[in-house]
Amino acid sequence: MMRSLLMPPYSSEMLLRLHHRQIQMNWISYYLGNHPRRVLLAVFCVLIPLLSYFLIYPLEIECDIRRGFANKHGHAVEELTKFSNFYNISVGGLEIWGVLARNKSTEDDLTINLKLLNEIDQLHQFVWNYTTEYKGETIRFKDLSSEDINYVFNYYRKLLAIEWMPGVNLSYPLASAFGHSFYLGSQFFGVNNGQESKEGPIKTAKFVALWYMSKAETFEQKQKLQAVQLGIFKKSAEKPNNLLFDFEMFGDQVANSEMLRGTLTTVKLFFIGGCLMVAFMACTFTELTIFSKIMLIIGAIGSPIAATGACFAILGWIGHPFNSIMCITPFLILGIGVDDAFLLLNCWRREETKDKSAKEAQNQLARVIREISPSMAITSLTNTLAFGVGFLAPTPQMSSFCLGTALAIVLDFLLEFLIFVPCMVLFYEKKPTTEIKDDKRSEAENKLDLKTSPKFSWRNFTSWLLSVPGRGLVICLYLAIFTATYLGVARMETTFDPSKTFPSDSKLVDSLASFTSIQEEYSPINFLSNVPDLQNETDVAIFDEMIRRLETREGCYGNLASHNMYRDYKEYLNYTKIEEKNYNQLENFLKTRGMADVGTIKWHKEGNETVIDLINFVVVCQGRPSWSERAVYVEKTRQILVDFPQYNITLFDYDGTIYDLIITVKGELVKSLAITFTCMTIACFVIMPSFVAPTIASVATVSISFCNAHVCYHYYCARHQDLGSKQEVITRVLQAVGRPVIEASLTTLLCMAPLFVVPVYMIQSFAKTVTLVTTFGLLHGLFFLPVVLYFIPLNTPKHSLPTFTPSTQPLVAMTDDEK
Repeated sequence: MMRSLLMPPYSSEMLLRLHHRQIQMNWISYYLGNHPRRVLLAVFCVLIPLLSYFLIYPLEIECDIRRGFANKHGHAVEELTKFSNFYNISVGGLEIWGVLARNKSTEDDLTINLKLLNEIDQLHQFVWNYTTEYKGETIRFKDLSSEDINYVFNYYRKLLAIEWMPGVNLSYPLASAFGHSFYLGSQFFGVNNGQESKEGPIKTAKFVALWYMSKAETFEQKQKLQAVQLGIFKKSAEKPNNLLFDFEMFGDQVANSEMLRGTLTTVKLFFIGGCLMVAFMACTFTELTIFSKIMLIIGAIGSPIAATGACFAILGWIGHPFNSIMCITPFLILGIGVDDAFLLLNCWRREETKDKSAKEAQNQLARVIREISPSMAITSLTNTLAFGVGFLAPTPQMSSFCLGTALAIVLDFLLEFLIFVPCMVLFYEKKPTTEIKDDKRSEAENKLDLKTSPKFSWRNFTSWLLSVPGRGLVICLYLAIFTATYLGVARMETTFDPSKTFPSDSKLVDSLASFTSIQEEYSPINFLSNVPDLQNETDVAIFDEMIRRLETREGCYGNLASHNMYRDYKEYLNYTKIEEKNYNQLENFLKTRGMADVGTIKWHKEGNETVIDLINFVVVCQGRPSWSERAVYVEKTRQILVDFPQYNITLFDYDGTIYDLIITVKGELVKSLAITFTCMTIACFVIMPSFVAPTIASVATVSISFCNAHVCYHYYCARHQDLGSKQEVITRVLQAVGRPVIEASLTTLLCMAPLFVVPVYMIQSFAKTVTLVTTFGLLHGLFFLPVVLYFIPLNTPKHSLPTFTPSTQPLVAMTDDEK
């Protein structure tokens, strides 16, 4: 029973399939071996027109720090769409950004007076009318803006000149004038610090904020807005001496530009990583001639580079956008491609060292491809499935990155056989060796040399590894890693910070810190809602209860800090003693407040009746110190809205897309891991129709996935040979994959090394992750997995795989026209 579970007998149909597969491998090997130049020429004829995309079209990299990481299935996307439609802006074209005025001395506050506010208004006019050049065209920010939303600041500045008049009370945070109240906390922060009372009138403030809403719906409009914001950002960095204050600004387009700057730094360092890999391979290929070494290095690196270029070209031809994260793809593909090259070359070396007849030598390439291609197929297939599942990720940038990487892995698998294998056939040449025979050396001297030789042996390594002390050490190390993993996962927090996507040396870091500090004091949430029928007291009472619950949430300032035109209109009706309860006086109400052109209410006329379509009111609360806490807080607020579906109410927080990412990332991660594990397990069982090897490989992916497929596949093959003992089986496995696994790991680490100096948290985290995965993968492949396989009973199957029948035609012999 155990024998049938470990290795089911092969049916005649399965044997026939395997025989057909061998015939196909024979034909592929025959053509690659006899026509390598034709294969290379055909590949170049396909790649050159494909890569012409980069000559015809400019490579445009889209960076969207906010929507690029948004969960497209989350609440925030729907909320953003509704809010954008409210202001007649497309969902991808809305951007809110700000400018902060502060004292030139960061330790002191601004003294609020009319002169200062007039200068800040001049700053506002400078921003509003800012012009710059973009591709020879004069761009003005005013043309890219939706509307001026600094009405509270403007109203307060005008009232400050007439504060002596009766009916004007400029207290903080709630000022009033001529019977109307307005909240000042949206534009003045850190008010009256050090004073006996923080209540108004405003004497000092840490910051005075100016807010802007931009409309940039197309890629070109976004580039224009970026040019405007970068111009203002550079002006803020100059710290003009003619102003009474300094100012800072933060906008998504500036952050996108800084994120792109970090990406371009990564691309530059990619060449350094490539040079390190070339140097390592040059040191590794010591037995080859210089020319052979150069050509094989070109083939090993050229295959993944060509695969990446072809992948990007295909995506470009079909119109798929490029984003900044996709610039990491070349690093991944280069590491995977060089790994495969090491495996192929190591197998070729081993076949070269065997004593074989001329006919066997002619079929050397067939044996190499037969031995290595299945394990390469397993790793390529599982990697493709893993990134293919990532394509289903809810965030657009991660989805595009996974799509590009999956396609590049498939192309690299093909090009390893179409570029590197022909190069190996054409240019593999060892250095000439001279054998010096010295008959005078005594047998004792020869024995002494053998005893003192420090040469490494995989057989000796296996003997030590499978000994009692070796197994004990491996088990202890494995338990220590799992303990550290558990502690690390237990302490892990789900969060996100926009500063993690752009360089830490950017001046934008300080600006973001200032905006974060004011958010702890001022964290507004917009609510878009229908309004009740004023003649229906029950309807009015329910709506008022909903507003009360929203305004009395934990940390909220209550109704004093809210911007609510509905409530102000009700007070207006009472103030003017209008008995008719409807919205017909709305237009007059807005005109008396000087807010007829402020888009906080959408309404239309139906005959003599005024009908409100939608109202935008704001509830202000204190912000939370961390992004994860803010995300949870917004999610709790959404739960309140569920109780009032009749008003079709939705909230809008400008950072909501980031909050959705934080909230859903754990669930999406678990789902992706489950799907990936299932797909990889099925792939392993299809390629290795056994029970032990694919089971071990699948279980190993739970902890680590690097190089396990190669080890398990060669173990699966070695079990079909009568090797006598488990130790001999594992020795054969390590002899096949040990050296290329070590070489592949070292090249991957060298490729990642330059990324550690990139001052971008996200890129450094990627480099650390790949480094740890590679290191732990090496430990699994060479230490943990052999020990696990040692404890598996070794059973010889009743039915072995069909023997390989070499082709009668030479596989690596050159024809006359190719010589």
